Amino acid sequence: MVEERSGSGDDKKTAEELLSLAEERLNEGKFEEAIEIYKEIVKKDPLHPTLAKACNDCGVAYASLEQYEMAIGFFNTGLNLSNYLMDEGESTCYNLAQIYKTTGDDEKADEYFNRAVAIKEEHKRRDEEAKRMLKQETSDWV
Repeated sequence: MVEERSGSGDDKKTAEELLSLAEERLNEGKFEEAIEIYKEIVKKDPLHPTLAKACNDCGVAYASLEQYEMAIGFFNTGLNLSNYLMDEGESTCYNLAQIYKTTGDDEKADEYFNRAVAIKEEHKRRDEEAKRMLKQETSDWV
């Protein structure tokens, strides 16, 4: 069971509600608090999209604390769930590239940067295809 903090009733919150709270803490720079909330989210066995986002964001919190090995672990877990991330892991790859660059592993940094670019290009291709198809399907609506 999740511990209640300051009477806030966190133990009764869903994983999705906790994700919003963790994002607030992350944005406020309260990285340790965010990490604790992300851990609570994982314990709740959330839906995969929530878990994927929590792993990515927890990686951001650890990276902000310069705890790079922990960040890498969470980012890699997020990538394993990349189908559930809104950007399919693009930002996670950029995050990993940045960590590897910071820690002096230029080869890994390049690998993840190139993966991020490939994902971005695939998104662009799909967007253009969807726009083309929509234009074709709606051309007679005028």
